[in-house]
Amino acid sequence: MVREKENFIKQSTHTSFYTGGQFAISNDGQYLLCTYNALIHILDIQTQHIIRSIGQDDTSSEVVSFALFNDLIVIAYRNQLLRQFNWTTGTCLRTWKSVHKNTIICMTFNSNGSLLATGGADFTVKIWDVEHLYYTHNLKGSTSIIRVVLFYTSEMKKIHVICGSDDGRIYLHNLHVSGAKPTILQGHMSTVTSLVLHNDHNLISSGRDRVVIMWDLQTQSSIRTIPVMESIEALIALPSVDYLKKLKIKQTFASDELLFFTFGNSGLIKLWSGTTGRCLLIQEDKTYEKIAANSYGKDKEHEQVFLNAYFNETTRMFYTNTIDHNIIAFNIKKLKLEKQFIGELGDVLDVRFLNDNDNNPLYIIVANNDEKVKIFHLNTWHCQMLKGHTDIVIGLDISYDHSLIATCSKDDIIRIWSYNVDRSSFVCVAIAEGHTGDVAAIAFAKTSNDFIASGSQDTTAKVWSLENLILDSNEPQNLSSVFTLKTHDKEVNSIAVSFNDKQFATGSADKTAKIWDIRNQKLLAVLSGHRRGIWCVQYSPVNPELATASADGLIKIWSTKDYNCLQTIEGHDASVLRIIYLSMGTQLISSGSDGLLKLWDLKTSTCVKSIDAHEGKIWGMSASTDENLLVTCASDSSVVIWRDSTEEDRQTKRENVEEVLLMEQEVSNLLVNKKYHEALKIALNLNQPYRTLTIIKEILNEIDGIDRLKNTLLQFSDDHLNLLFSYVIDWNTNTRHSTEAQIIIKVLLSIMTPDKILKLPNGQKCVENLLPYTERHMSRIERLSQQVLFLDFSWHSMKYLDQSNISSSNELPTTT
Repeated sequence: MVREKENFIKQSTHTSFYTGGQFAISNDGQYLLCTYNALIHILDIQTQHIIRSIGQDDTSSEVVSFALFNDLIVIAYRNQLLRQFNWTTGTCLRTWKSVHKNTIICMTFNSNGSLLATGGADFTVKIWDVEHLYYTHNLKGSTSIIRVVLFYTSEMKKIHVICGSDDGRIYLHNLHVSGAKPTILQGHMSTVTSLVLHNDHNLISSGRDRVVIMWDLQTQSSIRTIPVMESIEALIALPSVDYLKKLKIKQTFASDELLFFTFGNSGLIKLWSGTTGRCLLIQEDKTYEKIAANSYGKDKEHEQVFLNAYFNETTRMFYTNTIDHNIIAFNIKKLKLEKQFIGELGDVLDVRFLNDNDNNPLYIIVANNDEKVKIFHLNTWHCQMLKGHTDIVIGLDISYDHSLIATCSKDDIIRIWSYNVDRSSFVCVAIAEGHTGDVAAIAFAKTSNDFIASGSQDTTAKVWSLENLILDSNEPQNLSSVFTLKTHDKEVNSIAVSFNDKQFATGSADKTAKIWDIRNQKLLAVLSGHRRGIWCVQYSPVNPELATASADGLIKIWSTKDYNCLQTIEGHDASVLRIIYLSMGTQLISSGSDGLLKLWDLKTSTCVKSIDAHEGKIWGMSASTDENLLVTCASDSSVVIWRDSTEEDRQTKRENVEEVLLMEQEVSNLLVNKKYHEALKIALNLNQPYRTLTIIKEILNEIDGIDRLKNTLLQFSDDHLNLLFSYVIDWNTNTRHSTEAQIIIKVLLSIMTPDKILKLPNGQKCVENLLPYTERHMSRIERLSQQVLFLDFSWHSMKYLDQSNISSSNELPTTT
């Protein structure tokens, strides 16, 4: 028996959380702090869930830099304000002006957190006393923007500030000499990007001039210049050579050996010896296609570039960010990528579940406005990226056994991916070239891995053979198309293969869907009826039906036997972008450009549930194999996992019904025992106005009913009294219950002051709604009183006349 769905609830959400710029890792390695416009997001590194956001979401004051010291964080905004927070609680401790004449570019604390240095675009560095909140030094001398700043304590216990600027110079300021000019270290020919202290008097600096320079701060001169042959954005010097034991470097090092890692525009971590100036190790890159025996091909335009880097001693991990707003964690043992955070998703165009060996969903595959396909682990949201396309990936699909992934792109190419055990990653095993326009839709066969079908903006559809696909090849295999069909007058937006692999359907912007015979390569039917372009076509898994979704807001179900329209489903107020069959073809779920999900019962063509899912267009949607999970993606830069809550909701309803029945029985028992307070309280908790009115009437039927009611209401909380007030409004509108309503109002006024009544959540609204009907009741009573007085007068008058007649009759003469 098919158990139909009734509701889906949100299980988890992954959305954009990092817009580039600075980031930091907490000392214990558990939290990631990163900038998101005007906010600082704090993420749990294990789950990538945002646990807290610091600041206000105000686009006029974006974050430009921040500095972290234990639980304190100082944030510099573009409007030249500085704010100090306790980031563990999100509490703002103080706010002050930066005094800089331009934006703060960099900032850092000294070793004990008592001083803060800020370097700005006004060519100055300012030193702040964090505890007393005033700046102690205004350091000038630079002729360009300050890019990096660093505290240094000399052997004489003198505090210095070292800063690097865009003019390639390094400035050394002595904070103990007032007004002194800084010492200038010259050697770089371009922007200084990183400064690192090693031991007590050695400084390592990197720049975009492709060199790293070693400095002796005692003699204030350079020791060695190392050509690194790439623009370096960050470098890290390790405190001990013991960290390198797992890297299996053949040579041995002295305990005080100067070793450092560089992060630059090659996208690879490199280990260097400061003593010999040699590169000792280069991280192996397995993320690109292998095109020769010992080399990897890269598209230079989309090459990965590292920007900032940190080393966390607790986790022994390198953390670095890239130009495309990703944050990557590398294990120092093997320089292996352990975790990847995708900071910004942009418009997410398509999504699929990928199952593990036990047929349970383990990954979701995401195509967004990027040339790299993202594969997220469902539990940790760690991301692997499939690199190979040179333009935005538009669509994707999964083979029936979840062993292959197909992706199509604006580069007019289709790629087939498979998991490679040796490389522990997904690799491209086949490439299909032949379309002359953007490939927008792709679909695997449903019962085998024999072929795939694709649709393109060149108005054609192609079927590609996968029968001779070799999965363990060192190079991607070129696929050949079995046949090509001129399908539509405009671009093909969607393609679907029937569940018996005999047909495939195409949906186009020309407002039609077409059904094709795969064996004979012939057109079987043209489905016309939509008023605008078709976004999605889907075959029913059980019935001979095809569903089409269009920009006209309609969903149509077509017979694949006689090709007639069986039913038209209306309900979306905007374009319907995706549809999926559920519950053995008895239900359909649709997503629209209005951000809504709608669950439909195909027997009655009614909407079972409407879910406000996203704030943008829902471009992609997919269900897990067992249909217990649903994943959606949209233009609001978010991917949401939904869980089928039908059984939970039904169980909750059953429990609620049982609870209500038990409480109603308890109310009846309390009324028999005249325990009105407990009975009335339960009736209010159950939100039963009529039962509440019945109990109040029974209280008023007692000899001292009003006093009992007063004593009962005195024991109620403000929430119960507020709810009772809302009931009184309805009762007051009905003449049958208005007497009880007015009695309750009188009692409430006797136990509560008017000010207290108005302070109730609905107090003022209740009073405003009570007044019109109360005035109407007063007018009715006044009219009744007048009528009673007139009746009394009439009765007395009639009585007087009757008495007069009697007396007159007594005085009449008698006749004899």
